[in-house]
Amino acid sequence: MKTKRSLLRLSLCAGAALALSGIQFGCGGGGGGGSLSTLIAFASNRDGNSEIYVMNADGTNQTNLTNNAAADQEPVWSPDGSKIAFLSDRDGNDEIYVMNADGTNQTRLTSDPATDFNPLWSPNGSKIAFESFRDGNVEIYVMNADGTNQTNATNNPAVDIDPVWSPDGSKIAFRSFRDGNNEIYVMNADGTSQTNLTNNAGDDRDPAWSPDGSKIAFWSGRDGNRELYVMSTDGANQTNLTNNAGDDDSPVWSPDGSKIAFVSHRDGNYEIYAMNADGTNQTNLTNSTGSDSSPMWSPDGSRIAYASNSSGNWEIYTTEADGGSQARLTNNAALDVGPVWRP
Repeated sequence: MKTKRSLLRLSLCAGAALALSGIQFGCGGGGGGGSLSTLIAFASNRDGNSEIYVMNADGTNQTNLTNNAAADQEPVWSPDGSKIAFLSDRDGNDEIYVMNADGTNQTRLTSDPATDFNPLWSPNGSKIAFESFRDGNVEIYVMNADGTNQTNATNNPAVDIDPVWSPDGSKIAFRSFRDGNNEIYVMNADGTSQTNLTNNAGDDRDPAWSPDGSKIAFWSGRDGNRELYVMSTDGANQTNLTNNAGDDDSPVWSPDGSKIAFVSHRDGNYEIYAMNADGTNQTNLTNSTGSDSSPMWSPDGSRIAYASNSSGNWEIYTTEADGGSQARLTNNAALDVGPVWRP
């Protein structure tokens, strides 16, 4: 369930902390056991259109950063936490923008009549990968962080989507339909050496690199339902981790690589689960009656932010990594989705 994009589509640090509009720009740590000055960006339509908001990790000081009549969504923090890339249709079609973490200096990076979306910063912050329809099909592009040198990396007539940078920034994993079904591919960051890693008749999606760069988690339909798999970065040792009759998808590694959070439908509704990286100790963290989606680990691994409609509409929540101390951060009649922690 690629919930983050589908829901959104409803449609520095040294020295003292900087206080800005009541939001504390602190120096790291997550919610819970870490510093509550850590920020969470998200998208909200509480103003009648989708806007990018930011709040403290305890839900205080919710601030509209984009404040524009158009739809702004898909916020992604730069690795140093100083900027946010996002998607906006304020110029008549979906384009990639960037702004400072306080919402100033909103700058358009792409400028094409076709749709550009799903920005993702490289680990060193020098480049942004994104998806574009500008060639008549979805391709993965890479550009410099200032928008220059926009280059089609995949350059294939099939659909190529869901780019994910390797931790060292040298490679990009992605999903491609070039073989007649969805497969996980990897390529060098410049687009060379595109290689099918999964090479299976089933549907393989949602690649996620382990923090040490040695493994890639993904979900596969090869067993008749969605299961979470892990493999070596060359495609070897593909192993079913979840092995459950329900659908499991959306894997997200913990910052230390010891655990994987994911979304599971095994209890009859979508809930946030976590397990050890080897598939042991699969635990329901949210235990809600609604649908839970978009799990995101805090930088220190102590908490997980997620979106849930358990209250009747979509809101942002956090839970401790073991499922304790669940907290509702947003509380309004609008849609609040896509939480992303500031690094």
